[in-house]
Amino acid sequence: MDWAPHPTEGDKLLFVFDGGVLPAEERAQITLDGVEIGEFAFHGSDQIDSLLIPRLARRVHVALEARSRAETAYLEHGAHRGGSDM
Repeated sequence: MDWAPHPTEGDKLLFVFDGGVLPAEERAQITLDGVEIGEFAFHGSDQIDSLLIPRLARRVHVALEARSRAETAYLEHGAHRGGSDM
């Protein structure tokens, strides 16, 4: 969870959810509506920085680290802010 206060847009709470791993048979069943979602892809963690803008990449990196520890991370603008999180 990332708290991102903004002076003109107000406070935002941003979440990254772990949806698990889809088996091949479930991936084969994915259908796109062609309007709102035109394509999907799966990428390795080594591609995060080249695919996302820096603030989003930071959140995903922290989420992956938290997942590896079976923990929840609480951030402010993508940075740890004390407490018992990582």
